[in-house]
Amino acid sequence: MKKIIISIAMFAIAMALMIAVIIPLAEHGRENGVKAEAQMDTIDTKINSLTGAARE
Repeated sequence: MKKIIISIAMFAIAMALMIAVIIPLAEHGRENGVKAEAQMDTIDTKINSLTGAARE
């Protein structure tokens, strides 16, 4: 019986850790990825416009 209670407590701690830390951290990483992709698109556009101007 004691092992079952310990197992349930460990599971509850693991779930709390996942909800409180891991999920928000993953969401933060996703937001930064979206920002980085937008910045990369802007840089690519500027480089392509410079390349086009240099060819003319």
